[in-house]
Amino acid sequence: MLKIAIIGCGYVGKALASRWKSLGYHLTGTTRSFEKLDNILEHCQKAEVLHSNDADKLAQIVSESDTIVLTVAADNPEDYENVYLKTAKNLKNCAKNNSPKKLFYTSSTFVYGNHNGKWVDESSLLLNKTEPGRILIETEKTLLSLQDLGWDVLLFRLSEIYGPNRTLANRVKKYQGSTLSGSGSSYTNMVHLDDIVEAHTYALNHNLRGIYNLADDEHPIRSELYNQISDNLKYKPIKWDPTIKTHRNGNKRVSNHKIKTTGYAFAHPKRIID
Repeated sequence: MLKIAIIGCGYVGKALASRWKSLGYHLTGTTRSFEKLDNILEHCQKAEVLHSNDADKLAQIVSESDTIVLTVAADNPEDYENVYLKTAKNLKNCAKNNSPKKLFYTSSTFVYGNHNGKWVDESSLLLNKTEPGRILIETEKTLLSLQDLGWDVLLFRLSEIYGPNRTLANRVKKYQGSTLSGSGSSYTNMVHLDDIVEAHTYALNHNLRGIYNLADDEHPIRSELYNQISDNLKYKPIKWDPTIKTHRNGNKRVSNHKIKTTGYAFAHPKRIID
């Protein structure tokens, strides 16, 4: 039985666990909160509380697993170094004392930064100069260096995630009638939760390694997407104010060509907007 540890069993991690448990894999899920243990046990055979400074417990979980899936998520930018980079460094220390494993890491297209609306692929420059961006780039480098220790490493750079309980319709409903920062003219890059799960499953079955973007085929600018949803669902229109500084992660269009060349077919290549 394949033993998989999902480090950071949140929105993505629990979806992966549910899919893989149905395939007969043995799953260990971790969380930073004792209150979430029972919920994780609905999806995994084993649940553990794990903090980024608990190197010994991480080492134990790694030693008991065949595949490590790192799906941690910081609650705010101030936590990035502790949650992402420190965990990656601890994992690298574990790797030095373990036989080679398979590692999946859910990174982010945030690392690309601003490319002024141009297409980016896995070979594009990582231009994000913010402090969170620097930390995520350094985290990627740290985890990719596990290849030097014989590990099979796969990084999925995820676009903006939507899916059950995070629908685009609910997001626009929350914003209806309000004014958002920026002009809304940047391209959107999104991926449905189903495709994150299925791409991981595909990668597991086909022994993929390296870096792959996960983004659907559609890249409307944000104002057009939100207007379409508002019109379809009769929501109050959203306004935009270019004088308000936006905190979005740069204007670019994320290519999904590389993952498609392996034979993967997206379950949701077009947006589900209702």
